Order: sequence, then structure tokens, then C-alpha cells
Amino acid sequence: MNRTVLSFEPFGDQVLLKLADAPTDIPGLGEHAVTDVSDPGGTLVERGKALLDRLALHPAVGKGLAAVLALPPGAAPGPLYFHMLSAHADQLPWELLFDPAHGFCALDRRWPIVRIAARHRDLRQRGFTPPLRLVAVLSAAGRSGLPQLATLLDATATADAEAVTVQLHVISGEQEVLDAVAPAGRPEVTAELIPSTEPELRRSITAARPHILHLLCHGGAGLGGVRTLAFAHFADVEAARGRTPEEQEEADRAEDAGSVRVKVPELITALEPSDPWLVVLSACQTAAATDNTQAMAHELVSNGVPAVAGMRRLVDLNDTNHFCAALYPEVLAAVRAAISPKGTLAREIDWAGVFTAPRLALAGQDPAAADSWTDPVLYVQADPLLVFPGSSALSPADFSTLQGQLDVWQEFVSTLDPATADPVLLETAQERIAALHAALGVAEP
Repeated sequence: MNRTVLSFEPFGDQVLLKLADAPTDIPGLGEHAVTDVSDPGGTLVERGKALLDRLALHPAVGKGLAAVLALPPGAAPGPLYFHMLSAHADQLPWELLFDPAHGFCALDRRWPIVRIAARHRDLRQRGFTPPLRLVAVLSAAGRSGLPQLATLLDATATADAEAVTVQLHVISGEQEVLDAVAPAGRPEVTAELIPSTEPELRRSITAARPHILHLLCHGGAGLGGVRTLAFAHFADVEAARGRTPEEQEEADRAEDAGSVRVKVPELITALEPSDPWLVVLSACQTAAATDNTQAMAHELVSNGVPAVAGMRRLVDLNDTNHFCAALYPEVLAAVRAAISPKGTLAREIDWAGVFTAPRLALAGQDPAAADSWTDPVLYVQADPLLVFPGSSALSPADFSTLQGQLDVWQEFVSTLDPATADPVLLETAQERIAALHAALGVAEP
């Protein structure tokens, strides 16, 4: 993988930094040094430059960053991954990294910035048989879900969506959202009224079996400080009508933003059966870490979700709408690239590169003037998400088993010299390979 990984680890009251991985051999790889994770302050440019300068004080990290930042225009991306074992380090806006020669790194396709969750979970390969199930719960009291619904409808009508075969299912307590789905005239788009209780909502999400889950709701901490998402049922939406902006802000502060409350453990339980690829939390402070708690997005990834995007701070709904409008065409393009053409080799879905275009959309003409483009934060597992085209006749587990057998036989044949190998053995191996190709439903290369 062509990525550079920096690791932040707690050491008493201090934080240790190391270059954990790089595309090339660099002296000092894996060696720790104490680093400063206090907020440097200043303008966005000053802050981003100070963060980069601090990292470069570590000799190996400095060389690793210099190597990746030397990538020429048009080069394949060299993503920057930050392994967040330290809660102190996780609170800093690393997406602001600024290099004087190139500007803000996260706004250049060469240098996406991603955070790796503290807890490692093995990611199994995912088999894929169309359709791609995109599930959107659009239900935030006092916040219209119509713009994000329009975004999802547009994205699922693109050539990439057609190639992948996307099925969109919408869950909402907002009647206008439900009504907007009906006249779409597209059988691949369905909708349901959000249930009035957390267990019922959890069952609805599980039944929809999302590959990708999009949540528009209110974020925050519930009772006992447990990370909680607040969804609005129909009655909550109606109660919020007519509120002034000031009244809505007061309701938000009082956590009166939705009666259907889903805690992180409950959401994890709902998602386990579907084994999703990506969760997008279009909700405030869902990527906000503290000294004592992981960000909600971080916690979801630590519990097995391969990738979760959240918002670091309180965000304006217009910003999240613009972000989503630019995000989902990139998401579907990445999925299409991973599953087409069909074959027996698993391919990585690189979510890192998906977030550059949405950041650029938020940055506008002057990214140094406002930092809303840094609010989306992507957390991933250390291992890549690998997906291979599935078969309608095979379960993902069966497909994976047959693929493994095929890999073993092909590797075995590659070690044989046709001029000297036992012809019976060679013929047997080739017959086995042909049989496996047939069972997998793919043509021999």
C-alpha cells in the first residue's frame, strides 16, 4: 500500500510519535520520540504549518513526510494515515496540515488524511452481489432532510450507480422526505416512516442490510456520557415546526432534538448482521474526541465497522449538505472501481481518496478563510477493506473459500517449469484451476 502511517501513542502524561510505515525504507522507522500535541493556535495557515513542523522534528517522520510530499502533480495518491492510540493527539485538527510549497495537504488528491482507530479488528474480505444497498436515515428535528435526499437521488442516478446497481432505502420521520421519494418513479428507491422506538429503528436498519449507511440526525452525549444519536420521529418533526432559530438552538442544547435515541453499542448491534463497508454520520460532534472518550466515529471503527466519517464540531446544515452532495458520487465511483471488472482477486476500496472532492467543495475559493472543510474526519481500520465480486449461487464465505483454493493452485502452477514438470501433475493442477474458475463463475485469464 502506498501510504505513510504515523502513530501517536500515550506514555504517561506524554505522547510518543513514530513513523509506523512508509512506501520506502526510511532510517528510524518504528523509533519513538516525544511529541507536542498541544494546539498551536494562530490562523489556519499558521496552525497547519506548525502541526507539520512539529511532526518533522522527528527525524524518521520528517524524512517520510518529505518523501511523500515530493510526489509530482498527477502522481498516484500517497495518503497520510494517523494511528490514534493517544486521545490527546486525536483532538487536534490534523486535517489542517499545511506545506508552504503545496498548501493544505488534505485539499490535494495526492495527500488524503485519514485516522486509524486505536483498536485493531481483523477485516474479512467482503463478497459482493448486486445491488449495493445504500440506506439513509434522514430524520433530524428542525433540520430538513430534503437536500440530502436530493443528493442521494442524484448520486444513485449516475453511470457509476447504474454500473454497480444501487438500491436506496430511506427512513425518515419527515413527511416531506417520504413524499419526495414517492414521485421519483424509481423502483430501486424505497422509503419507510421511522419507528417510534430505538429497538424498532435498530431492527429497521438491520433489515435493510446496508453496505453504506448514511445518518442525518443530532449527535451528542446521552445519559452517563454515553455517545448517542438522536433521531426525530414524526411527532418530533411536527413539534419542531415553527421554531425560531434561537428556539431550535435552545432545543439542541437541551438535547431535545429527537426522541428516538440510539447509543453507540446499540448501533453496532444493528450493523453487525449486515457487515457494512462505510457509515457516514451527518451529525454534529460525531468525530469529537475528549481526554476521556473516543469520538463516536472512532468508537464505531474500534468495534468493527471498516470506515466511519463524522463531524468534528458543531456544523452548519448547509455545509453538511454541500459535503454530502460532493461525497456520494465519489463513493459510488470508488465502489465501481473495486468491483469491476469481475474476477477472483479481491480489490481494495480506498475510502481515503473519496474525501478530497467533498473537502474542496466545502473549502471554496479561499480555504484559509474558513475551516469547515476540516470538520469531516474519516476513521478506518488499519487493514484495508477488500471486496471481491460475488456470485448469486455462492455465499460470500463459499466464494472466499473457493477463491483461496484457486490462489493456492495458481501459485503452485507458477512454480512449475512446463518443460520438466510431471505432465500428469501439471494436467491435474490445470484441471483443478479450470474447475475452480467455473465454480466461481468467471472466465480463465
